[in-house]
Amino acid sequence: ATLPEPLHWFKWEAYWTWLSGVALFALVYYAHAGTYMVDRAVADIAPWQAVALSVALLPAGWVFYDQLCKRLGLAHEKVLAVVMIAFFTLVAWGLSHLFSGRAMFMQVGAMIGTIMAWNVYFVIIPGQRKLVEAKERDAAPDPIHGLRGKQRSVHNNYLTLPVVFLMISSHYPLLYATRFNWLIVAIVLAIGPVIR
Repeated sequence: ATLPEPLHWFKWEAYWTWLSGVALFALVYYAHAGTYMVDRAVADIAPWQAVALSVALLPAGWVFYDQLCKRLGLAHEKVLAVVMIAFFTLVAWGLSHLFSGRAMFMQVGAMIGTIMAWNVYFVIIPGQRKLVEAKERDAAPDPIHGLRGKQRSVHNNYLTLPVVFLMISSHYPLLYATRFNWLIVAIVLAIGPVIR
């Protein structure tokens, strides 16, 4: 009987958080990649290579996650969680051999933040729009849009604690300045959903 209000605050919170985060990441890390991203003791790569890899990984993480969600559907959440923790552990391990520890933490956090924002942009808001449009036409809405939106919202909820932890980690060298920093990322990714 009553259509939901447009999700202005919800979507713009997500969009501005991601846009400001990427801008800050570019301003600090990309603009000073030789200082913040490259650690010659870890890998002798050029700053432009570190930036190019970082930029490429943002959509790559989303594509992997989004395709996994679509292929597994709504009934295999535990499998999805295990695969995504394994995926980000592998990414963290690989990046720990290419980037400085600080940059590796920030990169994994940026990838997760991208997944969260793009969940809103590509799944949650379009799904809500389709449900409202169906009701405006006085047609029965396809419940799949609401179910997919709920799935991605729950994922965003579970990812909030790990992404906040990873984003503030640059202030704590004890976390990232160890050869097992990738394992710390894996532990945080695993306990984040458990705590939620």
